[in-house]
Amino acid sequence: MTTVIVTHEVKNYSDWRKVYDADEVNRSKAGMNVTGVYKSVENPNLITIVGEAPSAEALMQFFSNPELKAAMEKGGVLGVPEVRMLHKV
Repeated sequence: MTTVIVTHEVKNYSDWRKVYDADEVNRSKAGMNVTGVYKSVENPNLITIVGEAPSAEALMQFFSNPELKAAMEKGGVLGVPEVRMLHKV
């Protein structure tokens, strides 16, 4: 199992959340289980998503999916997300 932490800023949290929730099918296809979605205390439009997937390869495939890129654009993601993949030791 690989843990993933993704952080990115969005134009508007409420607008982003609607698009994020509607994209559950793509996360499920990748075997991704989201364990939490967080907003920064200082900036409510700075989002961090924590989840798990079967492997780093599954995550890489998920993040390279053109549908994800389109959803991120539609949701108002600003800049390039910071993505960290971790294995528990």
